[in-house]
Amino acid sequence: MEDPKHTLAYIRSELLRIETMAGTLSAIEKEHFHQLNRFDQRELADLAVEEQNAARQLNAIRTICLSLSQKIGEMLQEEAGSGTSERRNHEAVH
Repeated sequence: MEDPKHTLAYIRSELLRIETMAGTLSAIEKEHFHQLNRFDQRELADLAVEEQNAARQLNAIRTICLSLSQKIGEMLQEEAGSGTSERRNHEAVH
């Protein structure tokens, strides 16, 4: 079985990767929204609104991924800290 710390580190890494991709795509969607709104056509305005909604959803995904990766980072730091103190306690007893 894999070490849970390695699994958490991998999940955190992938969440940060997803967060980066979602941020990039969100920025592109926002730019598309602004570009499409420059035209005076109803169809393009409708597309612009869809782009804006997609940007918002991608930004929500980005925020969720960032929050989850931060929580995992905290868990890994707590685990590293408790491992160090457990070793110190064990060494002090022996």
